[in-house]
Amino acid sequence: MTTRYSYHDLHITTPQIARTSICDLPYRVRVQCTRVGGWEVWAITEGHLPEELLGAEYEEPGLRLDIAGHVICDTLSQR
Repeated sequence: MTTRYSYHDLHITTPQIARTSICDLPYRVRVQCTRVGGWEVWAITEGHLPEELLGAEYEEPGLRLDIAGHVICDTLSQR
């Protein structure tokens, strides 16, 4: 039988965030993946303040994403 994973199994690691389940981070944290930017983790802000980039695949600071221990993105070990 195949194990089914969900976003609950996603863990985020950045230079400022120790490996943490997305469920244990504030609601304002957004993970996105685009063809142009790759994987990115953002802190969404309210009002007119700009969003804060917490980690990125192709930009500083680095980023590691894993799902139940299976790494899907890791630029931290390359730095």
